[in-house]
Amino acid sequence: TDWTQTTNTIDYGIKSVLNKKGGTLVSLERIGSMPMPLDILVTLTNGEKRGFYVPIPLMRGEKENPYSFAWEKLDDWPWAFPEYSFYINEKKEKIESIIIDPSFFMADINRENNVFEGLDGKE
Repeated sequence: TDWTQTTNTIDYGIKSVLNKKGGTLVSLERIGSMPMPLDILVTLTNGEKRGFYVPIPLMRGEKENPYSFAWEKLDDWPWAFPEYSFYINEKKEKIESIIIDPSFFMADINRENNVFEGLDGKE
């Protein structure tokens, strides 16, 4: 329905990345009106890559991991909530970058807020 009967857009962003209890709490926001499942790539300062998958209940299932690195399936992001948070078991200082939609397949209208670069201090 969103694709064919509305002018809803897809726009997700990384709202904050905070040290929390020996790890990192990542808060995301849905800015556009269209709910989508999210692929998230976390690259650590040692070069290790970790993937996270955020499904949405509307999908009635989940997709297989299309990447060469392992990923962790997180809890569903219900469409009624504009914000979502998840925990990474690494300190913020060990995170080089976080990217929403590393494949660039999602039709996000503002990709500038899809990236956190820890080493540069950008958020």
